[in-house]
Amino acid sequence: MVKMRTEYFALLLLLIFTVICTTSILNKYLTVDESLYIVSGYSYLKMLDFRLNPEHPVFTKMLYGVPLLLLNPKLPIESKNWKMIANKIDVGANYGFAADFYKENLEMFRTIIFSARLVAIALAVVLGLLIFFWSREAFGSKASLLALFLYCFEPNIIAHSRLATLDMPLTLFVFASFYFAWKFARSAKVRFLILSSLCLSFAVLTKYVALLFFPLLFLFILLQHKELSKNRMKFFKKRGLLYYAFIFSTLIIVPVVLANALYALECYKQNQYVFLPARMFEGFNFIRSWVEHGREGYLFGEFRTYIPEYFLVAFIIKTTLAFLLILTISFYLFIKKPKFELFSILVPALLFFATVSLFSKFYLGLRYILPAFPFLFVFVSGAFASRLENITKNRMLSVLLCALLAWHAFASLTIYPHYLAYFNELIGGPANGAKYLTDSNIDWGQDFFYFMEFAKRINWKNPRLAYFGWPYPTIFMPFDYSGVCKPAKGRFAVSVTMLTGYSKDVNCWRWLLNYEPKARIGWSIYYYEIN
Repeated sequence: MVKMRTEYFALLLLLIFTVICTTSILNKYLTVDESLYIVSGYSYLKMLDFRLNPEHPVFTKMLYGVPLLLLNPKLPIESKNWKMIANKIDVGANYGFAADFYKENLEMFRTIIFSARLVAIALAVVLGLLIFFWSREAFGSKASLLALFLYCFEPNIIAHSRLATLDMPLTLFVFASFYFAWKFARSAKVRFLILSSLCLSFAVLTKYVALLFFPLLFLFILLQHKELSKNRMKFFKKRGLLYYAFIFSTLIIVPVVLANALYALECYKQNQYVFLPARMFEGFNFIRSWVEHGREGYLFGEFRTYIPEYFLVAFIIKTTLAFLLILTISFYLFIKKPKFELFSILVPALLFFATVSLFSKFYLGLRYILPAFPFLFVFVSGAFASRLENITKNRMLSVLLCALLAWHAFASLTIYPHYLAYFNELIGGPANGAKYLTDSNIDWGQDFFYFMEFAKRINWKNPRLAYFGWPYPTIFMPFDYSGVCKPAKGRFAVSVTMLTGYSKDVNCWRWLLNYEPKARIGWSIYYYEIN
């Protein structure tokens, strides 16, 4: 009976999560990366041609393309942009073709976007289910509801679960691979090892950063056996080195086989690079070169080339204060009474977080550390598990926890529908977000439709708008997008990312930072009247 009641509550939470995601995204414009991923996935399925966006693998983009097969929009393959990317990687031409595609199918624009986003929301619901299952199997029913509640109302999770991008699917596949590895370690059933390896394969076929999780997953499997910490030699003698060689081989071989099978659909006319498909190898080399060169990041109002504290600061100011407090209490409870299982769940999240923080040269948003979040939710559920089972004996803790959960949900609901721009009370909320972070932390081009409504409401024809996003929305309304690089009088609307400067060399609009905006549209476009 208790188990059934728990499942009903879990379904209710996931239903609320789905409704929030679905309704809050209806009037949001395409974000920059979505514009390319959606058309890429459709072109893969429709043409069996993987030339678009080869710098990222194809699997999740193909999922986004599935509903478009039913809509059957036209692919403008006669355009020069399509021909320019036939034999080489050209990022500009890739985005150019995306713009050609949306112009060609303008009457279906919203339907195309929404259908792909529904796939993203469905994947996010699956991730919520896995968080619930793992927490329940490891720590009990009440703990599982705690983990799921934190997940369903986390603003950054909601923000990216609604977008047809790669970060949340990567998070799903990585977490699923660890969940099935956890089940394999407890049952020794090979089917769970195969499922774990398949999920890790899907992660690598979504974003190459998933390669970081291969050693972390193997380490995680080792950590599941307490005997390892007690008597190393006895442990290996008991299990046998062949046993771990089999595990390691499975984790490597399954992704290679799956990658070759998937890319074989294209019949790309080039030789294999060792065991990898040529197209995939080229994409990996391109993204590796891009990452090595890095890109300036914006933090605390300035641009820097190396910001090791970037993701920690982003985590602290972009997650709810309630969750930060719950996480702090969880660490206190864990230190007070350490549990090896909790430690093993925390290790992948912390090592991934540390690796990205120390070695990443790309600072485009909190989204890069999203794979750490589900592990933190499960960790919290485990830290509170014993207290939740004896809730009447821990009244102060239970009252505190309920208050924090209510705060967590309230903070999430008050930012609706502008979840991408969420910032907590530590910095004064989203109104001050641009002082600390830009790009996908607050402004990814998502609020143009809201700007259209705003311009119509104030009767502003041919507005001067410095917009950050793609495809350029002059396809919906005319506006003046020429830069004004020194103080001037008039009315201006500027996307936050353009306002603060896309880099230290692209900062035409920074003079407006000396003025208070008269309005903030979706928190990502600032409107000024300078007299």
